[in-house]
Amino acid sequence: MSDPLVTLRPDVVVEPLVARWYAWSHLISPGTAALNTAFRHLSLLESFVASPEVHAVACQTPSLRGGPFVDLPKTAIDAVQKLIDDTKADQSHLIKFGEDLREAYRFILKNSDGFSIEKHYSNLPESVKGYVELIYTLGGFPDIRVIEPLLYRSDLKRDAFQTAMLYRAKGDDRSFAFSTPRMPRSDAFELHQPFASEVYDFLARLRFAPQPFSAVMAALGALPQDENLVRDLVTESPAAIANHQPAIGQTRWRYFGHACVLVEAADGKNVLVDPLIAYETDPTLERFILSDLPERIDYVVLTHNHADHVLIETLLALRYRIDTIVVPAAGGGLADPSLKLMLESIGFKKVVELGTMDHVENGMLRLTALPFLGEHGDLDIRSKAAWHVQAGNDSLLFAADSNNLEPKLYDMLRTMIGPIDTLFLGMECQGAPFSWTYGPILPVAVDRKKDQSRRLNGSDCERGMKVVKSLGCKTVYIYAMGAEPWLQFITSIDTDPNTPPAVNARQLIELCTAQGITAGLLYGSAEAIL
Repeated sequence: MSDPLVTLRPDVVVEPLVARWYAWSHLISPGTAALNTAFRHLSLLESFVASPEVHAVACQTPSLRGGPFVDLPKTAIDAVQKLIDDTKADQSHLIKFGEDLREAYRFILKNSDGFSIEKHYSNLPESVKGYVELIYTLGGFPDIRVIEPLLYRSDLKRDAFQTAMLYRAKGDDRSFAFSTPRMPRSDAFELHQPFASEVYDFLARLRFAPQPFSAVMAALGALPQDENLVRDLVTESPAAIANHQPAIGQTRWRYFGHACVLVEAADGKNVLVDPLIAYETDPTLERFILSDLPERIDYVVLTHNHADHVLIETLLALRYRIDTIVVPAAGGGLADPSLKLMLESIGFKKVVELGTMDHVENGMLRLTALPFLGEHGDLDIRSKAAWHVQAGNDSLLFAADSNNLEPKLYDMLRTMIGPIDTLFLGMECQGAPFSWTYGPILPVAVDRKKDQSRRLNGSDCERGMKVVKSLGCKTVYIYAMGAEPWLQFITSIDTDPNTPPAVNARQLIELCTAQGITAGLLYGSAEAIL
């Protein structure tokens, strides 16, 4: 039998999963994984089994988009019940740790009185002992610090539950990532390999470099009965791929959607911000895809630890190309897991952690971590940074979802880094309540009115304009608005042009234009040579 050379079809999705849930950083970090399993996943699944009709109606209601509703048919009840049973059986130790961690937190909140906290160590649940330090904040409030590196070396690190589903995309639509588990499907191949496995690099290269079909079957661990399924994922006649050509001698940036921007300096050095790359699925919306990236990526920088900015799916697809990932330093709190530890655990070899105003440089490229205020519900989250990219004489700032809560900050930064030529600013000024992301981590439920007050907000027009003026920006682009169709399964953003974020973005563009500042809203794809 012939053994043809094949490549992976450009519309094949390699969707990473953790225990059948879409993989994001909080499901890799053991502490947050325990809490999400115990207090998000199980309650969602049990709610669906109890009232599938309610979930079905909610999933068809636009105003409830992104809510805690499972997007599966009623016929999936038995499969979902099995997932509940399997989760409770296979991850009992993780669930127990999550429950005990919440119990420990509640205990010290109730019993710590400002006197020495050491007497409470003996009262901690056994599964938690040794993994946490009990502390007071400077204001005298009790808190728990998780010793996260120890968790990664314990049986709470759950590589065995890391898998992937390979299937051909039908457009950009997918069920919402945080509320719907990925159940087995007849058109998807199940890859049972942890994310650190080199098979993900093999698949990434297979999009461009042909391999014998037998080698693909062997790499995937596919059985003879899987042959037809695997054959549908590959092609013997790959589409012609244009090689990425750097703009040597000039600075160039390319916008790949949402907060993902590639910057190439005049000497060819490059940095990719918040990688999130679309598949080649929808010719109606022009987009850059994986083949529009350079073969070698010198730096990847991540702005903050939210799923639309740290996309494991894209990071695994690029891992073999990336030299260095640069991340903001974490604070060590339970809600602030380390990006460095997470990335190293899934196979990234060179991860550099930078504190505020620290920098790295290579050739004509210099990257500096700047302060990032807000967007995290007033929690003590420190693993966030706006990135100043100095590419030769060109100065660019990627502020992502930074909220200009204190304009004086940007006045001070102007004296330290000089004026900014090009500002990329997110303006999701009406984000979700902070419990949307951090609810499972909270030791006690938050009052609804307080939850609505503490939203995951970026800057509005007024605050954004103050950033522009403080930094002396010549060009301003609004980005990271979550509007691209390939983002909706993560962001569930309402794309109506009359939403507050959309209105504020237009207002800022109009104000900038009136003052002679070039401004625009990025959507789909864009590029510029400076």
